[in-house]
Amino acid sequence: MSNSAKKKAKIYYNKWRKETTYSPALKKNIHITLKGWKHLTGATGHKKRTFNDIYRRLKLLPYAKLIIKKSSTIQNIKVKNNIKYFALEAVIPIKTTTTKQLRKVRVIIQEDKKGNLIFLSIMDKKN
Repeated sequence: MSNSAKKKAKIYYNKWRKETTYSPALKKNIHITLKGWKHLTGATGHKKRTFNDIYRRLKLLPYAKLIIKKSSTIQNIKVKNNIKYFALEAVIPIKTTTTKQLRKVRVIIQEDKKGNLIFLSIMDKKN
């Protein structure tokens, strides 16, 4: 991934961190933290992300904000190691190099020990 793409994404993410992002589905504000950035870029955890995976996820960042703000239903709730994860989904036209393709995009929100909701991840499924 080009450094400029990562820099652009980081600028976007840092700006987003200063905003209030309310989720109608979860009826709470979602905190945009360094944890989400590190998860997306594979900086922490057992999973090292490939160059293409990081690039794809960073390209999806603006859609994460949109899905959190617009989604009115929770797609899935999962509890793993006493941590609760919520999935919000939308089918969105994603710009590729030549066209727009409809893709299912999933945003993962994690609940911390204090009950705060934190943006963790975004991913898409190619049809």
